[in-house]
Amino acid sequence: MSYQIAKIAIASGIILTAFSPTAVADDHVETMTIYNDASGDGYISFDRVNGIGDKIVCNSDMQDETGDRIGTGSGHCTQLDAEKNFFCSFVISLDGRGMLAGQGVQQTEPTPSTYPIIGGAGEFEGVTGKMVSMPIEDRARFVYEISFK
Repeated sequence: MSYQIAKIAIASGIILTAFSPTAVADDHVETMTIYNDASGDGYISFDRVNGIGDKIVCNSDMQDETGDRIGTGSGHCTQLDAEKNFFCSFVISLDGRGMLAGQGVQQTEPTPSTYPIIGGAGEFEGVTGKMVSMPIEDRARFVYEISFK
């Protein structure tokens, strides 16, 4: 390899390293646990075979571990199959902090479901992460374990 080519290769490597996501990525992951009071969820049936296409519509309080209201959650889910898996889209709005948006497949309960966090606003602008949802209290509440960066 000539001196000129070696010089270009080294310079290119330095530039690529400086701008690569791993060189500048913030690996700090934040986590929070919130609860969803799902008692007001609505169900819309279209009387189709196996319920495919039926909807769940929700707008409920988000709560801390003591049950105090800390925001709201809104979303909708569409039943995908006879096993009662649903595709869901949601927005969680936390008072004074901002909003998190996500979507994904809600597994047949009681299996926990993992949803990608696809964006946010306010304090959560530009975040990515995941939310693991688990039904509790006979599906009257859900616990959400959210991690993001």
